[in-house]
Amino acid sequence: MVSSRTVNKTSAGGKISAANGDAIGRDVVMKVALQKFLQHGYAGTSMKALAEELGVSAPAIYWYFPSKNDLYVSVLAAAMKDFLTHVRDSITENEPVLRLGQIVRAHVTWQLQQLGAARAFDLTMSYKGEAHEIPSEQLEPVFEMQREYVREVQNVLQAGKTRGVMQVDDVPTASFAIITLCDYVFTWFDPHGEMSIAAVANRYEGLVRNMVGASTSSASSAAA
Repeated sequence: MVSSRTVNKTSAGGKISAANGDAIGRDVVMKVALQKFLQHGYAGTSMKALAEELGVSAPAIYWYFPSKNDLYVSVLAAAMKDFLTHVRDSITENEPVLRLGQIVRAHVTWQLQQLGAARAFDLTMSYKGEAHEIPSEQLEPVFEMQREYVREVQNVLQAGKTRGVMQVDDVPTASFAIITLCDYVFTWFDPHGEMSIAAVANRYEGLVRNMVGASTSSASSAAA
């Protein structure tokens, strides 16, 4: 643990202070760290470089994060938590087809509104990403949130299959296909292109409905 004597200066509220006197909160450190990780990768980002960007001494960052690993995992965990909160807050329907549509639209919307976090997550959690540099036990909280989301999508698909409003032969495979489809929307989306985020989200909802053999009419009749 780093003692308060190691940090050059902290504000009255327990935040580290920059050279210009500004109080730097934990969230600010994570925001700047995200950009650094995106630009230079995990290995190419040093705590010293991050400290220089923030205008603080390198030891000061350890007031919040014991190591670069802890900082990186915290950035990923915060992004995943924000994602789950956004999706869950967007769901108001219980009917499976309508609920699945809300999940897809919320998933795509978050990916496109949080492009930096989405790219960082992809770079880390992909098969050849940077997660292998971090002990798996440190990433377990992030993995568990991922599993929670997969289970939620699977539950909706299973409910749709059981009620006969979706045609899904293999629920686990279909859930991973849907999640992967939504995850990688940021790889082609052009913020300055013809399609808005809302338009892309609606288009993806239609694609997923076709994928699981659902339709607007089946959802409407089931809801009625």
